[in-house]
Amino acid sequence: MEKIQQKLEEIKLEMERIRDEAKLKAHLGKAEITEELEELEREWDTLMHKAKPFTDEAEKTLESTGEALELAANELMDGFKRIRKLLY
Repeated sequence: MEKIQQKLEEIKLEMERIRDEAKLKAHLGKAEITEELEELEREWDTLMHKAKPFTDEAEKTLESTGEALELAANELMDGFKRIRKLLY
């Protein structure tokens, strides 16, 4: 009977260790996602600020400026897709 109790206690301790580790990883992962999302939000704001003159006076801007904005937008989209992938 004592061996069974000891084995059950070992199993309980192992499950607690695994549970605590999983909780920590989930917390750290959440923090990592939050940090990346905040960075993407800053980049989004910057892009929207830079895009305003472009959209207001599109005919006056150079083609390279439009390409640079498209590249930045695509990079942001990739970042948001990474966040979405991590969440699902």
